[in-house]
Amino acid sequence: MSVKTEKLESVKFSAKGILKSVDELGFHIEDEKSGDIEVLTLEDIQTLVGKSVTIAFANKEEIEPE
Repeated sequence: MSVKTEKLESVKFSAKGILKSVDELGFHIEDEKSGDIEVLTLEDIQTLVGKSVTIAFANKEEIEPE
């Protein structure tokens, strides 16, 4: 048996809120509690070019019973 030690570095961008707009700067996301809008910039995302990534977008809405 061989023992392998790896040193890993992980970069994670996450945002939760209302997507207000997408433009040349990036994704503008409004915090549902405070109303503050922050931008996940394209510059941030470009730091991941050439690397293995997982991207997920999810929409959660309450559906009223019929």
